[in-house]
Amino acid sequence: FIGLGAMGLPMTRNLVDAGHDVTVASRSRGPIEAAVKAGATENNGPAGVVDASETTILCVPNSPEVAEVVDAALPALGAGKVVVDCSTIDPEVERAQHERVTAAGARYLEAPVSGGTVGAENGTLTLMVGGDADVLEAARPALDPFAGFIVHVGGPGMGQVVKLCNNLLYAAQMLATAEATTMAVKAGVDLHKLAEVLTHSSGDCVAVRTRIPFEGVLPDSPASNGWAPGFMTDLMAKDLDLALEYAGKAHTPLFTTGVVRQVLGAASAAGYGREDFSSLGKVIRELAGV
Repeated sequence: FIGLGAMGLPMTRNLVDAGHDVTVASRSRGPIEAAVKAGATENNGPAGVVDASETTILCVPNSPEVAEVVDAALPALGAGKVVVDCSTIDPEVERAQHERVTAAGARYLEAPVSGGTVGAENGTLTLMVGGDADVLEAARPALDPFAGFIVHVGGPGMGQVVKLCNNLLYAAQMLATAEATTMAVKAGVDLHKLAEVLTHSSGDCVAVRTRIPFEGVLPDSPASNGWAPGFMTDLMAKDLDLALEYAGKAHTPLFTTGVVRQVLGAASAAGYGREDFSSLGKVIRELAGV
């Protein structure tokens, strides 16, 4: 496993708990030490991990880092090796990694994940898989320990396109939830009552159920827990940048996505970049004076 961040480390723990022999590499010592304590083995960089593994899983922040890992891993790639990228990156960059890895004689899948850090901890992530179906079947034993739902959505790049569609919807939900709850508070509405109504009405959505951006309304929400990130503001902004770029090339309008991206930018500028992306609600609250 390469990339022991907020998602990668708990995914690794689930693999170890499932009985897999897991070899790891990451940039920071702290996560490596935590993975080793959980039962994993450290190796020297991507090539070392690939050499020691049948299936190598990547989970890193962006397109350049995925390409960098593949660069470093190429000398160890060959027949019998499978690489699975669980990062969220540019679909065209991902297609290029499929080509590079298969040209080296190995097999490749993309499997971006949804479910945040809670899903990673609980082993209930949704995986959107792009690549060959037979490669998925070969890699499935290494994916099942951290996955609750695996869907083969198509060929190379399609997993990333589906992931970007999911995230632009979630981001739009979040902004609408922030606006609705801020308006309600300013009018004197009890947010507990509002949440009760919304979760039994047409306004129901994941953002309403998990991320109302006011403290004390949902006990497990980021707002009620110091804005601890299940999914950071800066990462959601990165994903919307990817969606906007891809849609631009495809001549597809993304009006709402453009607006949400600006609000996320304001949240980052206000110092909320490493908080949960629901902290965009603080921008809306501040503008409304609540």
